[in-house]
Amino acid sequence: MKTALRIVLGLLGLAAISIAGSIFALGAEWTAATAERVFQGVTGYNGPPGGHWPPSMDSELRFYAALWGAYGIILIMTAGDLTRQIKRVPWLAAVFFIGGVGRLVSFLQLGAPHPFFVLLMAIELLLPVVILALWFNVRRHAA
Repeated sequence: MKTALRIVLGLLGLAAISIAGSIFALGAEWTAATAERVFQGVTGYNGPPGGHWPPSMDSELRFYAALWGAYGIILIMTAGDLTRQIKRVPWLAAVFFIGGVGRLVSFLQLGAPHPFFVLLMAIELLLPVVILALWFNVRRHAA
């Protein structure tokens, strides 16, 4: 279970750093449009793409990309030294979950985004449960 937890944390960390780097360097609109096209290719979804992202939103998301990238670095550091950093895991799972709750609030207040972002919301609400289950298992076996 410890190896599985390290892999999940490491992969999530790599994803966060990759997404943050793309948003920071190429912009939020380009990153989202690319993800939407991949989603359409994989699922066959034939609905409209996401709309234009205004400059203020791009500016805001490039700022937050730095924080998302830092989160990814902390995930990788935790995965790399899980024995000493095990106490970080619930907090890291909680931060990811709260991000999913933010998407849910947006969904409920403003309506459904592109289905790709609904998929991200589902991952953000469910993956922390998996992470915590692995964490509990690792803690139980370490005791």
